[in-house]
Amino acid sequence: MSPQLVFLHGLESEPGGSKFLTLQSLGLGDVLEPDCSKLIVPDDRFRIVEAALAGHQRLVLVGSSFGGLMALKFAAAHPEQVAAMVLCAPAVHREERGWTPPAMTLPIPVRILQGTRDDIVPLTAVEAYCMANGLPLTVVDDNHRLSASHDVMAQLVREVWKMVA
Repeated sequence: MSPQLVFLHGLESEPGGSKFLTLQSLGLGDVLEPDCSKLIVPDDRFRIVEAALAGHQRLVLVGSSFGGLMALKFAAAHPEQVAAMVLCAPAVHREERGWTPPAMTLPIPVRILQGTRDDIVPLTAVEAYCMANGLPLTVVDDNHRLSASHDVMAQLVREVWKMVA
C-alpha cells in the first residue's frame, strides 16, 4: 500500500494554495488537504484534521506553520497512522492555549524547513525544537511563506517519501 500525502495549511491560508499545488505536481497521488479555513482555536482545527484523516494509513504529513503544529499533534495522537512528516515553518514558538508542540517521539522520518527571514515563527524557536527533539533542520534564505523555497520543500517530501514507499 502506497503512502498517502496530506497537506495541512497554515492559520491564515486556505486549501489549494501554492504549497498544495507544488505537492500535487510531484506525482505522488492525490493530496488530501483538510479545510481548516478561518479556524483559529487549536482544538477546533484538530477535530477537522482528525475527521478528514480517519481511516487513512501510512500518512506523509506536510504541515505549514499552524498546519505544522497540527501535524505534530496528529502524529502524537495517532502514531499508528503517520509514516513521515515534512514541517514548513512549523508553529512551535507558542506555549499557551493549546499551542504547545508535543515532543517528537516517533521513529519516523521528519524533515523541517525554516526561513531565516521568518517574521512569524522565529528561527531560534524552530532551531531549539529541532535540537530538543533530535530533528534535522533545513534553513533557507526565505520568509514565513517560503514562497521561494517550494523546490526545497518538494525535495524534502521526495526524500521522506522514498524512505516509506
